[in-house]
Amino acid sequence: MTKKYFQGLNYTLGNEDTTVEIALVDFYKPTKVFSVCGSGGRALPLVGNSVNELTLIDLSPEQILLAKLREATYKQLSYHDFLVFWGYFPFNEKKSAGDRKEIFKRLSLEAEVYKLFHMIFEEIEFSSILYLGKWERTFSILAKINRKLLGSEYDGLFKFDKLQDQLLYYANKFPKKRWRLVVFMLGNKALFNALLYKGHFIKKNVHGSHFDFYVAAFERLFTNCLARNSFFLHLCFYGQIHSIEGIPVEAQIESYTRIKDSTSKIFYLSHDLVTHLSLGNKKYDFLSLSDVPSYFLGDLEVNYMQKIKPSLLPGAIVVIRYYLRIAHCDLSGFIDVTTKHQEIINAEKVQMYDIRVYQFNS
Repeated sequence: MTKKYFQGLNYTLGNEDTTVEIALVDFYKPTKVFSVCGSGGRALPLVGNSVNELTLIDLSPEQILLAKLREATYKQLSYHDFLVFWGYFPFNEKKSAGDRKEIFKRLSLEAEVYKLFHMIFEEIEFSSILYLGKWERTFSILAKINRKLLGSEYDGLFKFDKLQDQLLYYANKFPKKRWRLVVFMLGNKALFNALLYKGHFIKKNVHGSHFDFYVAAFERLFTNCLARNSFFLHLCFYGQIHSIEGIPVEAQIESYTRIKDSTSKIFYLSHDLVTHLSLGNKKYDFLSLSDVPSYFLGDLEVNYMQKIKPSLLPGAIVVIRYYLRIAHCDLSGFIDVTTKHQEIINAEKVQMYDIRVYQFNS
């Protein structure tokens, strides 16, 4: 397999638990939402009763086309066929290839979307594209190493449906020494650069080593939520979603129904987000910037929040997911309302992000 058609797909499932942003949209009831696109899974669930317009932006044209495909499957397929097409549990991404081919034939797609994904599906013989992105393929490799190092009881955390029972297991039986070896071997800049970032890994500025960061993040995950409910932990230990409880929010029936029934207008942009927002051609009252600001350096790091002001409505909410690097930026004109939403942030099922919520005080 040459993989020549999908090199531009960094994410096909995604690396964020968007329940936080969904809850914030529910709380603030914005009408015009702006979001980093990614796979579409992090952004499309932001449509809802109050949202009239959703604008998705990404530098990668392939990610935009993937989100358009995802939107079409929400709008045109039954929930059963939606799950089959993407290969979400319980449907096997390879065994459902015949059904997936028939479903793809039925979809009404833009010519550019059809052309790209027809080539991809032909190349992978209509297995699912859910785990095809660079990020997802990286975690498939990491999960295999993780299982090898932890041994036969590698998934002991996933056997519990009560948090108290999981906590007792984690305190007394979880192989912590071997787990720390896993984190030491896999949670480092050199490995991620080799497998995924190709030398562009985030320049960390948070306190402590990479090892310290990942140990603490997984500690939060293991102790704050059921492992079986975290799609991210499923990827870390199995390389894919292994049970119905691990299905991320964008594939749950509530999100599917909300997106399918939504009359929100959805716009797609292949552009740099700061440049676009600095123009002020359209104004938004809710912005989900993902972890993009973690990559900013120099003047952009300091001034990006000021640069985006022309596109903000009074009282607009800006949600940022800092990863390993927190921008030292000018927050003049913004109020930090993060603590107001700490409960939903603490319940987030990835726990690799320092999530900040700001309100524009025009």
